[in-house]
Amino acid sequence: MWKDLPYDSKSDIWSLGIALFETVTLVPPFRAKDMNGLYKKVIKGVFREIPSTYSPDLARVIKSMIKLDP
Repeated sequence: MWKDLPYDSKSDIWSLGIALFETVTLVPPFRAKDMNGLYKKVIKGVFREIPSTYSPDLARVIKSMIKLDP
């Protein structure tokens, strides 16, 4: 049963990237008024940059973690 779910370590990395983004920006990378809108934003994979007060390396790590196609 569990093997049929499309969940693996890549999902964990993506989730950690989301949490890291929210930790440094204090807002989630994807926001919408409803679940359908949120789904569409997540599928596009477009989110704003983290503030420039953080290192470019951190920005690069977060971008690499929240990629749609790992």
